Amino acid sequence: MLDEKILSILSRKNFASIATIMPNGYPHVTHVWIDYDQEHNILINTAIGRLKERNTRTNKQVAISIVDSKNPYETVSIMGVIIGKITKGAQDHFDKLAKKYLNLDKYPIINSNEQRVILKIKPEKIFYNLIPLEAKESV
Repeated sequence: MLDEKILSILSRKNFASIATIMPNGYPHVTHVWIDYDQEHNILINTAIGRLKERNTRTNKQVAISIVDSKNPYETVSIMGVIIGKITKGAQDHFDKLAKKYLNLDKYPIINSNEQRVILKIKPEKIFYNLIPLEAKESV
């Protein structure tokens, strides 16, 4: 489902926003680092007990928005469902993301009271948008 344009955006140092649904029905949106696996599932690393993780215990549907940091007219929106929560290797994955986003080998602030978890998201709908260069002039 993830074509080359989407994989390119996911591979770069772009931040994402993930929306989850709170128990009261309101959406909760937070900015996150983003990754993907070989099966083209989206990977979001968080800690057990954080609001986004707690929200996905009762409602596994999420939405993700990514804006290319070098071209804000190139965006991706993904609607998907949590298909797994992985704790094994989650700290190593977080360090991998620290390398991508901070250029550090390890995430510098370790909270020994937290357990990292990877939210594995299967994309169900993907929307890619790129406003052509000539159209930007009129925006």
